[in-house]
Amino acid sequence: MTTWLLATDMDRTLLPNGLVPPETGALDRFRVWAGQRQATHLAYVTGRHRALAREVMADYALPEPDWLVCNVGTEIYPQGQDQPLAAWHKRLQGGFDAGAVREWARRQLTGARLQAAAKQSPLKVSFYTAGTESPAEDQERLKLALAGAGLDARVVVSFDETEDVGLVDFLAPGSGKARAVAFLRQHLGVSQDDALFAGDSGNDADALISGMGGILVGNATEAVRAQIRAGLEQHTQARVYVAERPYTAGILEGMAHYDWEVP
Repeated sequence: MTTWLLATDMDRTLLPNGLVPPETGALDRFRVWAGQRQATHLAYVTGRHRALAREVMADYALPEPDWLVCNVGTEIYPQGQDQPLAAWHKRLQGGFDAGAVREWARRQLTGARLQAAAKQSPLKVSFYTAGTESPAEDQERLKLALAGAGLDARVVVSFDETEDVGLVDFLAPGSGKARAVAFLRQHLGVSQDDALFAGDSGNDADALISGMGGILVGNATEAVRAQIRAGLEQHTQARVYVAERPYTAGILEGMAHYDWEVP
């Protein structure tokens, strides 16, 4: 029996909590779809830690997902479980010195502020910055500088438009949204052609261009659109649908584009 996977970012993708007005009724339509799905796994993928993700799920009365991918792909939680998926956690252990990366980043990121303790983990170090007009270039620069310092970490540069602040995440090697969703997809036995990922920001870019059916929702900023266009030039196997409608409505629009049944 064929199974499918819909993985979606939460803030400003599934959740209509950005600066663009949402489409009335879109979240209700998504709830209907989620309630009727049978062979489709649903995963929420977020930079939030688990407790904060659960809190916003309750605030918006979101359908319960089968999987919750938290802290920018460093943790995967099965439905109803408090402990992350052991196989993924084991894969990421080793090779990441959070303390050394934190101190190095303090020196490298001029004017940056360390995010709250609740937003840090043994596999993730996160800062606020002033932001950048070229996230991909800054990401590559930091990656090379890290390697030059003998430190091993993934770097994700993005921007929170609602707070008008830049975000820089240093992650355990091998982690990130794309790798976490790919691991989950393989764990579930779902083919790449039968998986969709929806997102809106720079920290969704790697998953959007990973080869699954990508959905960039309509409220994505021009900087993110440019980042995706640049990524598509390098990843010719990628397929990304750029929706016209924002947030949840854009997800449903993208699902229809890939011939999934939507209400």
